[in-house]
Amino acid sequence: MTSTRNFLRVVVAPVAALSLTGVALGLPAPAASAAPVSHVIKVVKVNFKGTYTGTIAMLWSANTVRATSVKGTGTGTWLGKSTVAGSGTASTSSTCDPLWGTGYIVGSGSKLLLRVVQSSTTKACAAAESAPTTVTVTGVAKVIGGLGKYKGASGTLKISGTFQIKSNQAGSSETDTFKASLSGVISIRK
Repeated sequence: MTSTRNFLRVVVAPVAALSLTGVALGLPAPAASAAPVSHVIKVVKVNFKGTYTGTIAMLWSANTVRATSVKGTGTGTWLGKSTVAGSGTASTSSTCDPLWGTGYIVGSGSKLLLRVVQSSTTKACAAAESAPTTVTVTGVAKVIGGLGKYKGASGTLKISGTFQIKSNQAGSSETDTFKASLSGVISIRK
């Protein structure tokens, strides 16, 4: 019996005192399990496909070529008739070099934001060492966001395109025509 009293005095009394102190201090009593709040995020996957034609303005230096302006029109999934715009840079160390840049596609009140991923698979390759020649662009553009129907968009699009160059001399600039297509799966959080 003595050991039971000691147990009650050592364990139960402090717990009771803490409970009473909590009440005396106005601390809230532990709540019963609250109903869970549902924040379901719906993700819609869209098979994007777009084709565009337009102009590319370039400025050549000793080590790089900058696409100071890329502007085109065409059609894209959910955008319908739309425009593409951007800028970028590529190395000029060989006939096939990496490229990188940013851009967007806009149409039907929506906008898709893109960043060309710099990697060994994203490149611009000239058919010949000297101009005039055809340049083929292949690679990947990362979807980095959007507006309208594409709000909260993410994903990866494959890029393929071509354009002609007239010169590749440092200090020269030119504007040429291009054609390009983009395709891939885009995830949109709703």
